[in-house]
Amino acid sequence: MKIQQIELFLVRLELAHPFTTSFGTYTVLHHPFIKMTTDDGFIGWGEVPSLPNPAYKAESDHGSVWFSLVQFIVPSVMDYQKKNGWYSSVDDLVASYTWIKGAHFAKSGVEAAFWDILAQQKNKPLWKIVGGTKRTFPVGVSIGGKTVNEVMNKAEQAVKHGYQRLKLKVWPGFEYDVTQAVRSRFPAIQLQLDANSSYTLENWGRLKKVDIFNLLLIEQPLYDDDVVFHAQISAQLKTPICLDESIHSLHDTLRAHLLWKTFSNPRKLIINIKPPRVSGIRESIAIAQFCKKNGIKTWIGGMLDGALGKLANLHINARDDVDLPGDHFSPTGSYFKRDVLEQSLTSENGEYTLSNSVSYGQVVDEVRIRSMSDDYSKFKFV
Repeated sequence: MKIQQIELFLVRLELAHPFTTSFGTYTVLHHPFIKMTTDDGFIGWGEVPSLPNPAYKAESDHGSVWFSLVQFIVPSVMDYQKKNGWYSSVDDLVASYTWIKGAHFAKSGVEAAFWDILAQQKNKPLWKIVGGTKRTFPVGVSIGGKTVNEVMNKAEQAVKHGYQRLKLKVWPGFEYDVTQAVRSRFPAIQLQLDANSSYTLENWGRLKKVDIFNLLLIEQPLYDDDVVFHAQISAQLKTPICLDESIHSLHDTLRAHLLWKTFSNPRKLIINIKPPRVSGIRESIAIAQFCKKNGIKTWIGGMLDGALGKLANLHINARDDVDLPGDHFSPTGSYFKRDVLEQSLTSENGEYTLSNSVSYGQVVDEVRIRSMSDDYSKFKFV
């Protein structure tokens, strides 16, 4: 593959409904979109589901992502091709910017565009290119709300639409009542909690009270950079602990596995694989493969992705080593009032079926992207 140019668009996306987590409430997001064009006319697209601020992880805000793309990552991709003439694989692409520490979100968008082109070149759907085998699979929803009633209303909508797994956003003081209410109303549904690292060693014991509700998992209760303490508290809970913010790579996954063997039980560890958080699809696959071999369940998490990023995640969900339903959808419909695909993404009875069409299986509306962009940058390769 020889890249001709890369264009960057900072797209303004307005949420259809405010989304609340322990970080706060979001109403508008800005996501960088990457358009990669090859010398033989293929065009690949990638989306970075960045947030307005770095409350989730360092360099997950759109300002940091944009700076890394413009100043370091795309120039490094250009330099590699100038020295080597072309790209023969995703490994080559990743090698071009390995020297850059961090910037995982920014890297993931460039890699996604590259995968899009690879699928087009092979004339296959993306899910087959990334090693998927299952076209249809169950999907779940993520529910954020400030009150028990607000969460219950969204849960009712989600179950009415057939979703088989609910994830509730919780934080200290907002965990027991909301979990009890949803579990009482839906005793058989797959239910999990997401704390987004809002608990400390002093107050995490509040989660022992919700351990009675037959939960699928409790996600990232402690510090965003911690693995050790999560492994230790896992031994005191029957509910598995799921790591999200703590996992940036296969290396982090290996450490977590070792610690759960030491302090708890590896089968009480679950990994939320978010491609932007681990720098892209390539590393996501490596993590999923390791987890499958070692009895660790996984799922593909979302980041309030636009339709394109969500679709990329769904294609990875087709792999056999991804075990649990991901939070790809919203109980109230599309996340955003206006998105970038020509057709909206919908699930049927809590399941999603991937297209057999080439690559993403959907058409990106470039006119809409350009009209929604607040910033733009273009790099022409020599």
